[in-house]
Amino acid sequence: MSTPAALIVFVVGLGVSLAASEFLVRGFGRLGANVGLAAGLVGLLTALGADAPEISAAITALLSGAKDVGLGVILGSNLFNLAALLGLPGVLAGRLPFPRPFGSPRWEPLN
Repeated sequence: MSTPAALIVFVVGLGVSLAASEFLVRGFGRLGANVGLAAGLVGLLTALGADAPEISAAITALLSGAKDVGLGVILGSNLFNLAALLGLPGVLAGRLPFPRPFGSPRWEPLN
């Protein structure tokens, strides 16, 4: 396959993936509102749906005897998610202010 064709396939696949993710999130949001589920439970269901490819790849690897690959998929995807979701915003913002409860002592970093 040529590079331009591969790029077109990649862009189309990315669009389909993003559209499916949006469909999943909106569907779980509507389901949670209609059934009366807590927001945390809806978030958990959405996260499980979004992580289904990693989970199925790890289970398939484990069942086929490639335990290192299964462990790498689970650990690698979780470490990346933690770094991307928690670390990247902090790096981009430089400093993240957190509101303090009224009356709590102010913490000052050591220089």
